Amino acid sequence: MSRTIALLTDFGLDDPYVGQMKGVLADKAPDSRIIDVSHGIAPFCISQASFFLAAAIKHFPDDTVFVAVVDPGVGSGRRIIAAEFGDTIVVAPDNGIVELAEADYCGTMIVTDLSETANQMRSSYTFHGRDIFAPIAANIACGSSLEMLGSKLPLRDVVRTGLKKPLWMENGVEAVVLHKDRFGNLVLNIPENQIMPERMSIPDKIPCVGIDAGCVRRACCYAELESGVLGLIVGSQGFYELALYQGSAAEKLNFGPGDSLVLKWGGI
Repeated sequence: MSRTIALLTDFGLDDPYVGQMKGVLADKAPDSRIIDVSHGIAPFCISQASFFLAAAIKHFPDDTVFVAVVDPGVGSGRRIIAAEFGDTIVVAPDNGIVELAEADYCGTMIVTDLSETANQMRSSYTFHGRDIFAPIAANIACGSSLEMLGSKLPLRDVVRTGLKKPLWMENGVEAVVLHKDRFGNLVLNIPENQIMPERMSIPDKIPCVGIDAGCVRRACCYAELESGVLGLIVGSQGFYELALYQGSAAEKLNFGPGDSLVLKWGGI
């Protein structure tokens, strides 16, 4: 039985791209289960892709092969890598997608540079997901060893963007929005093990209709929040999120994946 293959892309579902990738996988790894993590990553948003990947890995079989394709550098000289987290393998462009997964992993990530193998494959310049990533993932799922596909890459050479490190200041923190979910909650790159104050504010945000950005309150769940009060809650994916009770914090604040915001200690 081939290994499970999990797909994570920014391709959406309106075009034939996801279907073509699945067609390649079905042809080359017919015994593999193919599971969609998401194809709704905001276009080119590596920070959101990194969050989705880190959040998903722990819920899949240990020997899953993830194919993570959010690839603004497609067709360029950027590397293609396979990152090992124990028995789990992530095939991805070397652009920071694996960063949060590495931060969450209790062991040492091992990385193989697949670029030489990729360069020997016939492909378009614009769709490496179908022409390179899917065939390589299928080969791995069917038993090909990474030693046959490339050489090890020193961890110091792996691209990282600093996503796992909020910028801590004397009286606050600058955070990055990793994800805006369909309820309008804004997931930040602040891990759940960080102790946060009871009251904060977003000092640079102009007042919004129906909410006061000068008051952000820590809460355990959405229902603890009063109407129109912004809350900072530990979400189910292991990171803090900004939320409104039965409302959209993203809509009110006009923040989305990749945006930075400052939380200042204290508030009304």
